[in-house]
Amino acid sequence: MESQRPGDLAQQLGAIVGEENVLANDIPEAYTHDEAIDLPPVQPLAVVFVRSSAQVVELIRWARATRIPIVARGTGTGLSGGARPAREGIVCSFERMNRILSIDTGDLTARVEAGTTLAQLEQALDGTPYFYPVYPGEMSATIGGNIATNAGGMRAVRYGVTRHNVLGLEFVTGTGTALRSGGSYVKTSSGYDLTQLITGSEGTLALVTEVLVRLSLRPRYRRLLLASFLNFQDVAQAVVAISDRGLEPSVMEYMEASGLIAMAQHVDINLGVSAQIMSEASAFLMVELEGMHAGTLDAMTADLIDTLVSTASTEQYLLDEHQRQELIRAREAAFWTVKHLGATTILDTVVPRSKLAPLFDGIAHYGRTSDTLVVGTGHVGDGNVHLSLFAADPQAGAATAKAIIDLALELGGAISGEHGIGVAKRQYLLDQIEPDRLALYRSIKAVFDPQDLLNPGKLL
Repeated sequence: MESQRPGDLAQQLGAIVGEENVLANDIPEAYTHDEAIDLPPVQPLAVVFVRSSAQVVELIRWARATRIPIVARGTGTGLSGGARPAREGIVCSFERMNRILSIDTGDLTARVEAGTTLAQLEQALDGTPYFYPVYPGEMSATIGGNIATNAGGMRAVRYGVTRHNVLGLEFVTGTGTALRSGGSYVKTSSGYDLTQLITGSEGTLALVTEVLVRLSLRPRYRRLLLASFLNFQDVAQAVVAISDRGLEPSVMEYMEASGLIAMAQHVDINLGVSAQIMSEASAFLMVELEGMHAGTLDAMTADLIDTLVSTASTEQYLLDEHQRQELIRAREAAFWTVKHLGATTILDTVVPRSKLAPLFDGIAHYGRTSDTLVVGTGHVGDGNVHLSLFAADPQAGAATAKAIIDLALELGGAISGEHGIGVAKRQYLLDQIEPDRLALYRSIKAVFDPQDLLNPGKLL
C-alpha cells in the first residue's frame, strides 16, 4: 500500500469527523500501544475520534476505498495487544463517543455509546437501586472495549462475564453496513445471535458503536473474608467446597502470599494478618458475600467460615469495611503492581474449577525447573488464573508460558479467560486450533470484513 502524506490523510479524515477530531502529526505515545507488557509500540498514520455511528460508517467506507486498516480503541486498558495499531493503519478512538443514552429501570437496562466507561455508568447509576455488575478491575475501561474481549473480572463468579450482561448491540461491519442485534429481553430464539458473535471478537468483525446492557439489583450488605492456606491444593478444594455449599460468593479470588504482601504494600493497607501467618501461608483466598438482609448474611458468613475450616484454612479474617474496600482496591491494582516490579509476561489461562489443583501443581513445577518466577492471583471461583512471569531469559520465559498454556489446554481449559488473544497470544491459538475450526473462523471473518481492514493480524 502506498503511504499517504499526513496532510492529505488529515484532510480526508477531517472531512468525515471534523478536523478537530483527527491527529495525524505528533501522535501521543499512548495511542501506539495498549497495556500488553511484552509488545513494542506501533505508530499509526492517524488517530480519529468518532462521535456517531454515521461517522463510523463513513470511516469504514473510506477505509475500503483506500485499503487502510482500522483498529478500534477505547481507553487502551487491554492486556493482549488488541488495541495496538496496525502498521500503516489508523486508530479509531471511541473515547469521545461516550453518552449514556437511556437508563430504563422498568426493563433493567442501560443503553450507552461504546466509549462510555464503567466509571461513567456507575456514576449515572449512583443513588439508584441498580448497578452494572461487570467489574474487570479497571473502571476507566470502556464498555465497547469490554465487548471486544468479553471482559470478566472479580464479580464474574456470581454475575457472569460481559456476554452474560449484554442484551443488544449496534455495530458496523467491515463492509460499512450498520446493524442492530438483540433488544430489551433476556431470551430469544430468532435466528443467529449476532450479539454473542460480536462479543469477544476483538474488533475483527465489526466496530461496536452502541451497547444495551442489563442491570442488576444492588446488594445492601457485603462481607469480605480473607483465609490463609498452607498449600494451593487446599485452596482448590476450598473453591469447590464453597460452591457445593451453595454460598454463591460475589468475589472469590486467590493470591499467593508474596502477591498479597506486594499488593498490600502497594496501597499501604494493614489487613491484620500476623507476620507468622504471612510467612507460613502459601496462598490466601478472598471471598466476598453479599445480600439484601443482614441476618441472612450473618448465617452465610458463619457457613463460609465452617467451610473454610473444613478445607484446611489455617486462619480466617473478617475484614471491616475499610479493609474490604482497600483489599478490593489492592486486587484491582495487581497488574500495576507486577508491572512496576518488572513482570515479563502476563497470562490469564482458565480451566474447569475441578482442575485447579493439577494446574497449580504444574505451575509450581514449571517455575522451579525453568528458573522463572511465577506469581499468581486470579478469579478461581470460575477457574480463571492470572499469572505474572518474571524471567531473566526471554526464551525460558516464553517456554514456561507455553508449557503452562499447554497444561491448561490438556486439563480442558482455554488460553485466555478474559484478556483476549490479540497479538500477544495469537501464536498459542494458531498452534493449537484444529484446521477445520480455523477455516470456519476465517470464513466468518471474510463475511463480516472481506478486505481484512478491521484489526488485521489480531486473534487469527
